[in-house]
Amino acid sequence: MTTAPDAPPHTVLPYGPGNRWTFTYEGNGYVKTEELALYAEPNGSTLTDDYLANKISTEALWQMWVDEWADSYHKQWPNLYRPGEVHISWYVTTPDITGTFEGASHITDWRTLPGQLDADRGQEDFLTHYTHPTHVVTGERLNWLRLPVVDRGWNSGASNKGGFIQQATGWKPSPLQPTMDVRQIGAAAGLYVPPL
Repeated sequence: MTTAPDAPPHTVLPYGPGNRWTFTYEGNGYVKTEELALYAEPNGSTLTDDYLANKISTEALWQMWVDEWADSYHKQWPNLYRPGEVHISWYVTTPDITGTFEGASHITDWRTLPGQLDADRGQEDFLTHYTHPTHVVTGERLNWLRLPVVDRGWNSGASNKGGFIQQATGWKPSPLQPTMDVRQIGAAAGLYVPPL
């Protein structure tokens, strides 16, 4: 079978809205069925907790955050992070961030890096507490990389924690992406980036 040159390739796409997953809490056998999504939190982006969207611009938040975090991981772990790389923490939740909220599986939690409090204990995540989710209709096992990533904003209609990054850049990470390159993303969006 041949495909026309301009035909789009057949690919596996992210799960669309409305897909629901069933999983069981290991502690008591309670079964939950919810639509699931991934929530990304570049470390340090919670600085928005101290501000209101109508009182500070996305560009001002971006510059404050970049000045503090762009090279902090490289300084602490130069063999693990390049200059400009910021670790992204990931959580499994629902599209409206209600209900389930657990650390995502199949990632490295920054708290387990050398010298951190949890380095020796290891990390807990969604699969520590719940069974592997299956699709409520098809029974398919969840592919974590196909979950949608929750959109975040920082404007007159949304003051989401860390939302200034997506608002300022138009960018959000791919599912379970471990780091973001602050200089590359900032430069591509025409924003302030500190010199190397």
